[in-house]
Amino acid sequence: MKKLVVMVLMLGIVFPVLAQQSQSLFEQLTEKYANQDGFSASMLSSDMFDLYLKKKNIDENSELAEALESLDNILVISQNRFGVRANEFFGDEKPAKKEKAGEAELHEDIIKHYKQSGYSLLKTEKRMGEEVKVYLQRNDGLITALALVTNSSRSTSLVELDGDIDLSNVADLNKALNLRGLENLYKIDNSSSAYFPGAGYVRDFEFDEARLAEIEARAREMAEKASMSEEQIAEIERQAQIQFEKQREMAEKHREMAEKYGRQPIFLNYPGDSTVYYLNGKKVDAEKIKELEKGMIQTIDVNQDEKNSELTIVRIITK
Repeated sequence: MKKLVVMVLMLGIVFPVLAQQSQSLFEQLTEKYANQDGFSASMLSSDMFDLYLKKKNIDENSELAEALESLDNILVISQNRFGVRANEFFGDEKPAKKEKAGEAELHEDIIKHYKQSGYSLLKTEKRMGEEVKVYLQRNDGLITALALVTNSSRSTSLVELDGDIDLSNVADLNKALNLRGLENLYKIDNSSSAYFPGAGYVRDFEFDEARLAEIEARAREMAEKASMSEEQIAEIERQAQIQFEKQREMAEKHREMAEKYGRQPIFLNYPGDSTVYYLNGKKVDAEKIKELEKGMIQTIDVNQDEKNSELTIVRIITK
């Protein structure tokens, strides 16, 4: 009994300290980057979770509600390089090198924080030009904090959860909390995906007109902040709709492949993208890749071209 009381007291000390760390990071990043286009930051405390549960009509006895109640804070940071991309698209003056360095600096500041705050790296992955890192903080075998950091040429995002963390249900938090960045939580678990949380199960696809309207509204908001003309904003909205259609097409391909093979499919590129293949260092066409047998492949390296975001480079080494 005495041991149990001591453990409870220790956890009572640890959780406030973690909350202070999150608040400190939130204040540090907002103070430094709040004036940059595309930057957003949200800090939710446990007393705000009930509002989200009621808004989403989530059963208080559900696993999702229990997952929320076990958390103390949720920190979400994101920065979208939309403004920079738009200027490049319209041929306007390119941003100074210092600004581009500042964008990379956000990612560096986030990684530096977790390396210096006693977090251990659970997972690191790089696919399709996006880097994903998952950090954990443990106390007496319990996971007391989790941080998911994603970074690409288009955006940087951070999701940090503080409290009693259960890795098996954190991905479902996106259902209850409508916050930009939480959609990345599925990347914590290799066996799940944004579309297929488990073998043999296909989730309903939410590529409806409401989602398109949300994408266009976000694009317009960011375009207006960048002081663009109505003509430029209209073009941005058109590009957003094209991107939406590409995502919907990809989702349908995921559905078809999952139903056919009973497992999560992996696509090396998206509709409209171009792919260049290298086999043992030599450039080859797609037909050559199709001839390869699975047992012959030793490694596959997939990266987004640094100069052309719609070009995918696939390098395959055989045994």
